[in-house]
Order: sequence, then C-alpha cells, then structure tokens
Amino acid sequence: MVGAATDLLAQLGDVQALTMRAVAAAAGVTPPSVYRHFPDKETLVRTVIEERFDAFTHDVTAAAESAGEHPTARLQAMARAYVRSGLERPGHYRVLFSATNAGPAALGLAGRAEHPGARSFGALVEAVTACLPARRVDTAVLLATELWASLHGIVDLRITKPEMPWPDAIELIDAALSAVRAAMEPGP
Repeated sequence: MVGAATDLLAQLGDVQALTMRAVAAAAGVTPPSVYRHFPDKETLVRTVIEERFDAFTHDVTAAAESAGEHPTARLQAMARAYVRSGLERPGHYRVLFSATNAGPAALGLAGRAEHPGARSFGALVEAVTACLPARRVDTAVLLATELWASLHGIVDLRITKPEMPWPDAIELIDAALSAVRAAMEPGP
C-alpha cells in the first residue's frame, strides 16, 4: 500500500488530491484494508514520506561510507548520490521535495516531531563540517544549505525540463561543491 500511495502521490503531486480509495484501488485491495494498516491519510502520507526519506538518506550515507575516510571524497560521493538518487527515481524525489501540502502539518508533525528529511540534511551538515577547518565550522549549516539547494536544482531542472541542454551533472555537482572547497582554503 505504501508503494501504491507513493506512486499515486508522485503522479498527483498534491497530498490533498490523494484519497484512501485511490490507494486501495492502486494496491488492489478494498478501502477498509487500507484503514486496517493506516487509520487515516495523514498516517499513510507520513509513512510514505518517512520511507522515501529513509531510502534517500541511505543512498547518500552509503555513498559516503563507500568513499573511504577522506572528508572531501565522502562529501563528493554524497553529492553525486543525491543527484543520482533523484534522477533514478524522479517520482520518489518529487514526492519528497515537490508534493504540495506535504509539510509538517499534513504529516501530523507540527510542533511535536522532527521532519523525516532532517536526518538527510543532518548527514550533509556533518559531511560539510568534516571538510572544514575549525575556524570555519560555524559556516557548515549555511554551506550545507547552499549545497543542498544546488543539488536540488540540478535534479529538479532535469526532471521538470528534460528537453533543455543542461550541462553535465558531474560538472554541476563539482561546481556546487566549490563553496565548500573555498571555505577549506587557508585564510585570515
């Protein structure tokens, strides 16, 4: 049912347009069967978002782990895995980052729990922090946010405007990493 809900949400692009009846039909079960597993749409959507973010986080952290011990190699591997994950599963990516009405309130998280994407962003902040000299660690969140926004742009533009002659993704990723590299350089 989670897979069916994910696919429907990717197609619809809006949590409000998703119905439990449509999820049941897509999963090949009756509507009461959906309610046996998920008491309401909020719980189902939260589960979809949590599972998709878990998979996304796994993709980027596994890439970092396989890149060895050097912090910049780990960060580069994470950035490349971010883009690869988004481009290999554009529907899932759009569910995470473009679905309308999928914020904390729609997930039942407002004021009581961490957003499911926080772990992904936290891993990126940690990877950026590991690259920085001690005197620049205070810029890690800013640099990680800038990098995340750049990587998101690389993926989102390719998904939404595939007909455009975009530069090579690896070149764009390397350019996106330039702010972190600049912060690593010795300075006053």
